[in-house]
Amino acid sequence: MGRRRNDYRSWEELSGQERRRGLAILGVAGAGAVVAVYLVVGGGGGTQAEAGAAVPPTIDVNSQLATWYGGTAGIRDEITTSVSAVRTDIQASDGTALKPACVQLGQAVDRIAGLGVPPAAAAAGRTWTDGAAAYAQAVTACGNLFDGTAQPPPVLLQRMTDALNTADGHWTRLAAQIGAPAQIVDAAG
Repeated sequence: MGRRRNDYRSWEELSGQERRRGLAILGVAGAGAVVAVYLVVGGGGGTQAEAGAAVPPTIDVNSQLATWYGGTAGIRDEITTSVSAVRTDIQASDGTALKPACVQLGQAVDRIAGLGVPPAAAAAGRTWTDGAAAYAQAVTACGNLFDGTAQPPPVLLQRMTDALNTADGHWTRLAAQIGAPAQIVDAAG
């Protein structure tokens, strides 16, 4: 039987034996594809572990975050109180009270690092550390008011206020990410 190139027959034109052979080839190829997908994607394991093996525990990230966040309550309260005092002293233009308030805020900020970062949540960890860094920037700007830095006090006060606003914003977003109530710092004191 001589066929020309690109001369194909339709399904109806095939003999019974050719149809069976074609279906067998398609069946083997299909079964091979299913097995390959099963092996690549991973069908063995997960919650259907070997007989007698314990099912691996699931991690409740929200619970871990809530527990961690609860453990930071003391420092967050201290920061909130210190920030409120700093803002009050800025509003009152009371430099003699501002310096000790900044020192108190600085001491609280120094203790933040010891609390670590939120477990298993990159976004929450980044929000926490960005807020802590902004509070540290506020402390630095406040210190510059009293260390002879050659910048005008209004510039340093604005830099400090901006850093406090940024830090408060980060930690408010963190509370929202975790689903906890935010600690509000009164901007007016």
